[in-house]
Amino acid sequence: MRKRSKVILLLFLVIGIILNPLKKVNAHSIELDPESLISMPYMIIGGSGTITIKSSVTDYTLYFQAIQISSNVYSEIEKTQTDGEAKLNTLKEAYTALKTEADNLKETYNSAYDAYTEGVENTELSETELETLKTAYETAKTNYQNKVIEYKNKIDEYNAKVTEINSKINELTPTYVEGNWTQTTDNKVSIDITQFSGQQPYVIWAKLVTSDGTYYDEAIYTMTGTKATDVNVTGVYLDKTTLSIENGSSYTLSATITPSDATDKTLKWSSDDESVATVSDGKVTAKSVGTATITVTTNDGEYTATCKVTVTEKTFTATEKKDDSSSKDASIAKGTLPYAGVSCIAIMFIIGISILGIIFYKKYKYLNIR
Repeated sequence: MRKRSKVILLLFLVIGIILNPLKKVNAHSIELDPESLISMPYMIIGGSGTITIKSSVTDYTLYFQAIQISSNVYSEIEKTQTDGEAKLNTLKEAYTALKTEADNLKETYNSAYDAYTEGVENTELSETELETLKTAYETAKTNYQNKVIEYKNKIDEYNAKVTEINSKINELTPTYVEGNWTQTTDNKVSIDITQFSGQQPYVIWAKLVTSDGTYYDEAIYTMTGTKATDVNVTGVYLDKTTLSIENGSSYTLSATITPSDATDKTLKWSSDDESVATVSDGKVTAKSVGTATITVTTNDGEYTATCKVTVTEKTFTATEKKDDSSSKDASIAKGTLPYAGVSCIAIMFIIGISILGIIFYKKYKYLNIR
């Protein structure tokens, strides 16, 4: 019986090693934490999570970095995971069924072994009866061993599929950038979710530096951003579609974006003929006689509106003179008239004073004689 016990114990050890499915791990080209010192956050809530380091590690420095995953790449990763899990579930069902069969055959094998062992010790059994027990035992043993091999092959297929899936996922997953690490002293990961709206997938990398070495780990999370939803531009129009201005003058066009609460109201202005008219922030300046089309374009959506500008020759009023020399002469002529008027008045005033003086003199003289 001791021999039987040793055989069974050995079989259990072999089966335990052979039949135990491998743990699903990321088969990244970068070796991920082979000693399982890092535990990535189970969830990232509000852009925050905590990395757990094994309690046996006391002196270490921890870094992290979060990298956005594009929607196309993330879709591929999800498809790889979904398709892979379906295949793995099929393989798991298969090896689970094989394990059940192997367990049943093991019971049959154990019973046949016990019967044969007891038969060997029973001197009353005939050679034929003992041979029958031996044959049953050997058949049960062969059936059990074959089923164990079949089970092992299915486990190997399962593990190979795990490696294949993880390898493909890691080929798609963005790798860390060595210069972009952020040190965390409290093991917390923090991502600014106000910079985007809606759901955004990220891969978070962890870098653990200890006296014994450097270890890496990563995990993919989908986060929900809190940035206010952008309001898209739907159009733009100008206060004028045609404009006539004189050469040398200017006019400021007014642009209105719809809807009024659009997020991005940036505008770009242009003229198709800057020799005729230029534009800056809506201000149109006439340069020469002719026509030019002013166009305003929205940054969001590139919606446009246009205004046809006609530049005409400058006109003059009746008091304005084109010839500078004639204007100058007229100014001089006007300047002489006031002086002439003042001189006449002064002369007349002097003559009047003189006459009055003569009259008073004579009268005064006449009185003195009497």
